[in-house]
Amino acid sequence: MPFYLSKKQAAVIGALFVGFLAGGTLLWRQHGAGFLSANLGGAWYGSGWTEIKPRTEALPEREDAGTKNAPAKTEKTAPVVWCDFAAAPVAAQKSVIINEIAWMGTAVNYSDEWIELKNISGQEISLAGWQLQNKNRKIKVVFTGDETLLPQGLYLLERTDDDSAPQAAADKIYKGALGNQNEALYLFDDNCRLADAAMAPAKWPAGDNLSKKTMFRRAELGWQTSALPGGTPRAENR
Repeated sequence: MPFYLSKKQAAVIGALFVGFLAGGTLLWRQHGAGFLSANLGGAWYGSGWTEIKPRTEALPEREDAGTKNAPAKTEKTAPVVWCDFAAAPVAAQKSVIINEIAWMGTAVNYSDEWIELKNISGQEISLAGWQLQNKNRKIKVVFTGDETLLPQGLYLLERTDDDSAPQAAADKIYKGALGNQNEALYLFDDNCRLADAAMAPAKWPAGDNLSKKTMFRRAELGWQTSALPGGTPRAENR
């Protein structure tokens, strides 16, 4: 059966619905004559009232949540506090080192740079909170809690995309270029202690820009030029 509203009733109910949308509770009933009465918050009592509440329950998660079509909600994280290489104490013992650097890029593109880390300790190491920076901080990498290195494990960082070392899959993509001179790379642990460094005050101590041979670590941690152009990303140094 239809019901009817006077102008006054419509105005009152409009105001009531504004309160309802703001979080109130709407009570309504229809009189026998077909008129509608309403109020907020139970100011009127008696039989015949129907309560209407705003919908507040959580909606079910979409089946494609977390995909590119419906990215999952993420909690805000604290801003990164970047380590200062000028004031960083040196770690007492090396555990993860900068193992190989393609500072010269590849024959395909000079910007195809990559950096390889290696765990030289006898135990698995979590990289959570570790950082990698270059001298002018154009390269600034922070590692997360799910990144670990097994003993003698290798970790490959490629510049811009996963094509910098096409023969190996990247563990992480980074931005920023390495200079061919007056450059440095600093690896910090989760306490901002300097875990390792590679220095090029005048030029890099190894590697060749013309042949695109990389610079890698020997067993005693000195630097050497790779035997092959392109080096050995994610593989034994040679």
